[in-house]
Amino acid sequence: MRKITLLSATLLLAVSAAQAQVDTVRATTLPPAQLAEKLYNSGVAKYNQKSYRAALQDFDRALAAKPDFAKAYYNRAAVRYELKDYQPAIQDYDQAIKLDPNTFGSYFGRGQVREALKQTAEAEQDYGKATELKTDYAPAWYYRGALRFEKAEYAAAKADFDAAIKADPTYAYAWHDRGSTQRQLNNLPAAIQDYSQALKLQPELLPALLNRAATRRRSGDLKGALQDYNDYLAKKQDNALAYTNRGSTRYEQGDYKGAVEDFGRAVVLDAGYAFAWNNRAAAYLKLEDYKRAEADASKAISLNAQYAEAYLNRGHAREMLRLPDAACQDWRKAAELGLEIGNTHAANAGCGAE
Repeated sequence: MRKITLLSATLLLAVSAAQAQVDTVRATTLPPAQLAEKLYNSGVAKYNQKSYRAALQDFDRALAAKPDFAKAYYNRAAVRYELKDYQPAIQDYDQAIKLDPNTFGSYFGRGQVREALKQTAEAEQDYGKATELKTDYAPAWYYRGALRFEKAEYAAAKADFDAAIKADPTYAYAWHDRGSTQRQLNNLPAAIQDYSQALKLQPELLPALLNRAATRRRSGDLKGALQDYNDYLAKKQDNALAYTNRGSTRYEQGDYKGAVEDFGRAVVLDAGYAFAWNNRAAAYLKLEDYKRAEADASKAISLNAQYAEAYLNRGHAREMLRLPDAACQDWRKAAELGLEIGNTHAANAGCGAE
């Protein structure tokens, strides 16, 4: 989605009137300014064809012919960004800004490069300058909002996404990310509306479907959440997190067999997913399949020795398997790792002091 906007090519063509019966000698070398424009236009065409190396050569030659050609610096920077040649790209954007400080695209492009270099503070400043110069350029608002979201500055991020949507009401990513911001601000109905609008604009934007499902689940709409997870998994079956979240939704609905099935699919996709192993253990406990519950909780612990909830679940399984000493050890370990309820279970079961 990160696209660099090229300045439109401008053709400068000289037109002369034809004169009959006059011998003329035609120059084979264009004046420098006209040559620069011709090379510039060729570079733009090659960029659009994704022939980046060839485009770079044309912009090099254009700048050799016309060293103060701001648009050529701008577009050479765009090519260098595509080639991941970031430091020279910044130098080109710097020069373009020096020659023409009122072009928003140079600030936006430099912001993109700085973000690629993890220079997020500088990138945020550049996006801000771009919004000052062109208030209706939605991507500049959007990318600054995304940086602010990453810093947990949710109110400021929402303001930027608001501005992006005002500038371009069809900007699906801005609707989606505003939805995530609303979710962080605990505005769950507004978040659901934003995710829904993102999906209306771009039905294949699957993260919006997954995030709307999570928001509906959090707001207590388990039926709506399950429908979203079903729709997502009908289109994409390689996401362990999606199966785990649908499994959790089914668990909350009391569909423990369905939950076991989903957690099982998750661990097939990601055998190192301790959370899914522990969740399946919890579902097996509900189904009174204590041997499988113990095995899954043990697997989760083998993947994460600090997993307090897994110790708690294994303790329950071992209690039902008539392994009281082992159950007591697991509950105490859970309490040691921060789950005080482990001590409660140990006390209720009559666990003696070690």
